[in-house]
Amino acid sequence: MNAPTIKDVANAAGVSVATISRVLSNPDLVKPATKEHVLQIIKEMNYQPNVLARQLRTQTTRAVIVIVPNIENSFFHGILSGIGTEAERQGYQMLIADLKSQPSLEKHYIEAIKQRQVDGIISLSANMTQKLETLITERYPLVMVVQCVPNYKIPSVSIDNMAASKALMTHLIRLGHREIAHLTVSPLQMPYQDRLNGYISALEEHKIPVDNELISYGEPAIKGGYDQMWTLLAKQKKFTAVFAAGDTMAIGAMKALKDQGLRVPEDCAVVGFDDIDLSSVWEPAITTIRQPKEMMGRIAFQKLLALMQNEPIAVSQEYLPYELVIRESCGYFL
Repeated sequence: MNAPTIKDVANAAGVSVATISRVLSNPDLVKPATKEHVLQIIKEMNYQPNVLARQLRTQTTRAVIVIVPNIENSFFHGILSGIGTEAERQGYQMLIADLKSQPSLEKHYIEAIKQRQVDGIISLSANMTQKLETLITERYPLVMVVQCVPNYKIPSVSIDNMAASKALMTHLIRLGHREIAHLTVSPLQMPYQDRLNGYISALEEHKIPVDNELISYGEPAIKGGYDQMWTLLAKQKKFTAVFAAGDTMAIGAMKALKDQGLRVPEDCAVVGFDDIDLSSVWEPAITTIRQPKEMMGRIAFQKLLALMQNEPIAVSQEYLPYELVIRESCGYFL
């Protein structure tokens, strides 16, 4: 059985993690009855506080760790550049934990983070929230990038993914498309959930029925887009346009269409999301949503620095501007 964590003790005692911390570090600030109750729970659960870690956290390592879902995805390179630039300017070292699209590595990196005793964490992974929240209870400052969750306590930097998706869809609809397929990820997670919501919302606002058979789920990669497109084509459902929730999926979809003997955009328009480097040089160039990646990275580190210095953050969930980049793949010139 795993040793109980401070969160386990808090749940058993019916108090907050902060209260447990105060009982351990500043007991005079806690009501006597509450302190007695908490100490009894600690004794019953045989909870052993990590005293050494608490002492180490009073010092600074001048290092932060950035958790990346897959560093091979060029979308993250701009964000990492922004974080690295700002970290260097502030005298911090940036460490990178690459999950390599393998969630099983999450536990490994969490343990490494605990051993390394970094000053703070920036997560670019939509899957890390629950695990990293545990680290927060152990007093690790955390900032999320790429996704913003309304009313969530973790500071974050993102664009409005739902609004951006609606902008893409509205552009396709204005070009005359009504049967529009959507390629997204499985399992569905933020920010892809917001992009799917934007897809559905745009259809509903234009009184276009939502056809669930035109929504496909798969891997957020070129191969994923390729496989999803073949699955859609096999259904023999009519669609004249495809909105891929990521540029890599859009590239895969376009390859599948070409292999089927279909032309983009003459036979089927395709749009993506993220504006990765390949988007502008692919044939045809991909219509997409451009995110201010370096700015996201810089602002994320600034928020983390404020947390590490116990300073207030003016905007906890910060949405940055996005840009609809119209290129040849949507057939804007037809």
